[in-house]
Amino acid sequence: MRKLIPLIAFLSLAACDKGKTDDSTAGGSVKANTAAPAANADTKEVTLDPLPLKASVPKSSMGAMDMSIADNQSVTLDVGDGASLNVQPAKEDFAATKKGYEGDTILFPFKKWVKEEANLAIFEFENEGKKGYIGFQRVEVGGKAYNCKTTGMNGQPSADKAAEQLKHCSDIKAK
Repeated sequence: MRKLIPLIAFLSLAACDKGKTDDSTAGGSVKANTAAPAANADTKEVTLDPLPLKASVPKSSMGAMDMSIADNQSVTLDVGDGASLNVQPAKEDFAATKKGYEGDTILFPFKKWVKEEANLAIFEFENEGKKGYIGFQRVEVGGKAYNCKTTGMNGQPSADKAAEQLKHCSDIKAK
């Protein structure tokens, strides 16, 4: 047993290849992605790997995590103050995305639309007597459409808070 513990420690250290230049990971892994600081001293730039995107976020942000599963690419972006957004390639038009939320009767049982614009929507849901708000926005980056959505199992406490978080969707740019 005395020899096994140092062997495990050695193998763990050997697995951490510090000279590695390609830090891409297999789908489904979770990894923080950070990059060089942005021009504003209060923000930093993070990559949204595996998506071909980057974003400017507050320095307090923990960065981005790859939440992809199989071929479904998805990245969660920490936008500071305990808030985060989920970004993923759009697989359908905006109207179909909205219709999908309207049909949810389990996770976020749809109650009503609070705000509707051409590429942005916020809805109210009620689950077990608790009210919450989910906001999502369609953004075009590099000629491709992405869905940018507020996160949290309880949604956001207000439609205004969801709208405030969605403002960070405009900080997403092509790499």
